[in-house]
Order: sequence, then structure tokens, then C-alpha cells
Amino acid sequence: MKKLVTFLLAFGICATASVAQGALEKGINAEKKGLDDLAEQYYKEAADTNAEARLHLGLIAEKREHIGEAAKWFSSVDSNAVAKAHLSYCFTELQQWPEAKQAAEKSIELADSADGTTRAIAMGTLALVNCQKENYTNALHWAHQAAKEDPSSARIQNVIGVIYYRRGNDNEAMAAFREALKKDPNNVDAHFNLGSMYCFRGNYDMAVTTIRRGLKENRRSAKLFYIFGWAYLLKGDKDRAIECLQNVLQIDSGYVNAYNRLGDIYHERADYNHAIEQYRHAVQIAPHLPEAYRLMGRTYAEQGDFAKSIRNYQKAVEKNPNDGETYCRIAELYGQQNKPKQEQANYKRAARLGNEKARQWCTRHGITYQ
Repeated sequence: MKKLVTFLLAFGICATASVAQGALEKGINAEKKGLDDLAEQYYKEAADTNAEARLHLGLIAEKREHIGEAAKWFSSVDSNAVAKAHLSYCFTELQQWPEAKQAAEKSIELADSADGTTRAIAMGTLALVNCQKENYTNALHWAHQAAKEDPSSARIQNVIGVIYYRRGNDNEAMAAFREALKKDPNNVDAHFNLGSMYCFRGNYDMAVTTIRRGLKENRRSAKLFYIFGWAYLLKGDKDRAIECLQNVLQIDSGYVNAYNRLGDIYHERADYNHAIEQYRHAVQIAPHLPEAYRLMGRTYAEQGDFAKSIRNYQKAVEKNPNDGETYCRIAELYGQQNKPKQEQANYKRAARLGNEKARQWCTRHGITYQ
């Protein structure tokens, strides 16, 4: 009887694995035909028992720019170089830098030396991690190593462009983004980055033109609709900006920056309650990021609610302790409440972080901040 039970259990496991393998193969065939929705259904049928199905689900989610969902699928795949490489990319998009570094290093450790594409993605992540730390020499080293691993990669050209931009080499950055579009004319990140650079240069019409080109082939890109909205916002067309940002949230309800920009528009219109509502959405989605807390602090201050303003500013500096500007704002609020000890302490923190306004305040009051 015991042998029979063991046999039946083994038979059940084999049957389940066979069903999962069949669903996986159907998913792969559907994906080859461009039927991603159908492929996703098949992969989900196999996902409980098949790691490769979970990897494919992650890749589909990443392609759709559903980064949080993609990260969850990739995280569920153990000891797989491809999953770790793509997970590292997702973490950079989510601005979770220590996790990005760890996943990239694990991917390189696991990757076959012949798998240049996977190694390039992981090395590109390490380049971005170093860029975030303003270690541009190491960042470029990793980026160029990645380009050697996969010379055809538009993704890596984008990474190189980001590093040049962060280093202040705008012309080199734009050249890298254009090179990325030569490698892949439909690359979302290249259109996004070029559009961003045109916005930074004040050439909003060119930004709009560039983003429209990207949207022709990527009609469901939340990233492109977001930068489209930002360009219109900078142009002063707030109604078009709101329309674009709402499109972003219809595509991806977890797109943090869209909530922040909508909040900014409501803030400019002195509609503070709606602004705070948008910032709260951002905080719920990404509590580890400081921007929404900082923006809520600003909004509460304009409402005259100094206590809530200070609380949110303090949360912002908890997330980013090097934000001298926010320490300066906290000091100003304590000054308006006639709380000199807290005012001085925060001005000193801001001054130590290089904030010029805080340093001038300390000098006028004869306070040493070093």
C-alpha cells in the first residue's frame, strides 16, 4: 500500500510537470507570434512549478514597463543569470541601488562567459550604480565593458548617455542617445532620454517631436507619455500635461513620477488638497523615495500647517540625509515658529552639506558649522 501511495504521488508530480511544460511551450510559440497576452496566459498556467515560465512573465512585464511586477517575477527565479540581470535593471528603475548592485554581481557570477547579452545588462547596472554615486570613472569603465560584451545593445548606449549627462557632458550624452536609436529605432529609453535632454535645454517643441516619434511604435509606453506630459508642463500647457499624465496612470497605475507631476500642477493652481492627494499616492507606491515627502512638505507649508510640513520634510531627509536644501527649509519653518535651537541645528546640518543659504545664515549669526 505504501509503495502504491508513493507511486501515485510521483505520477501526480510528473503529470503536473508535463502539463506545465506543455503550457510553457504554448506560451513560447504565442510570444514568437507577437501574441503577448496569450503567451502570458500560458506562462501563468505553468508558473507555479516552472521557473522558465516565471522568467518569461518577468520579461513580458518588463517590456510593458510594469517594472514592479517584473521584479517580483524575476525575484522568484533562483540561480538564473538572466533573471538576476533583468532584476538588476528593474531595481535601477525603482531606484533601489544596493539591491541593483547585488543582483548584477550575482548575475555576472552565474552567467556563462559566452552569454554576452546577459553579462552586458548586469554590467550596465553596475555602471548606473556607480553613476548614482557620482563615481563616473568606474561607471564608464563598466559601461564600456558592457558595450564590448554586446556591441549591438541600445540599452548600453543609453547607459553611456546617462553617465555623460550626469557628468555634465551634454553633447556626448545626446550623441550616445542618438546612437542608441541607430541600434534600435524603437527604443523607448532613447526617445525618453533625448526628449528629456531637449526639455533640459528649453527646446520643448523638439522634445515633443522626439517623443511623438517614439510613441508611434510604442503607443502603450508609460515612460514616453510621462515625458510628453513633462514637456507640455514646461511649455505651460497644463491641460495637455494633465491629459498625458492621466494616460500614464491608465497604462501603469504605479508610476510614481506621474503622481508627483500631477501634484505639482495642482500645487501651482493652489489646489493644495488635490496636490497632497497625488503625493500620498506616490508615497504609498514608493515609500523609500524622498521626493513626494519633500513636495508634501512644501505644500503643507504653503497651507500654513508647519507641523505636517516639518514631519514630511524630516521623512524626506531620512530617505536622503544629504539633502541640504530640505534641511534649510526645515530650519526656516522652525524660525517662523520661534524655535531657535531647532532652527540653528538644521541650518548647521544644511551648511555642512554645502547649502550656501544656510552657510550665510550661520555666518551672520556667528555660528560655526564645520
